[in-house]
Amino acid sequence: MGNKSLDVEIGRRLRQARIAKGLTQKDMAASVGLSHQAIQKYENGDSRLSLSTLAQLRQHTGIEPADLLPAIRADGTAVADPLANMGQSITGLRLANLFGRMRPDQQQSLLNVAKAIVPDAVSAT
Repeated sequence: MGNKSLDVEIGRRLRQARIAKGLTQKDMAASVGLSHQAIQKYENGDSRLSLSTLAQLRQHTGIEPADLLPAIRADGTAVADPLANMGQSITGLRLANLFGRMRPDQQQSLLNVAKAIVPDAVSAT
């Protein structure tokens, strides 16, 4: 019996990688000869990705299997990536992309705006 949290985390990372590449589920599915429903099941953690499917994804989309594998606890459960939730939406990915291209002073300004919008934001500065 498999570990559902691991399948869900791999699926979350697959979705993030797909969106970052600008691919739809249909585009990704067509590139590896699957249905978009199969990609949806992988992304939801309802189906487990096989090594052969990972190899096809790498060949056709440039997604590296290592990028989909989370750290794993001793009990075999996945350690969730704290930034993965940001990658769950196109808006989050766009924001992360823009943030990475900003100068440090611009990043700090944006962080200050975010702290003002979210009053209970934890201060990490």
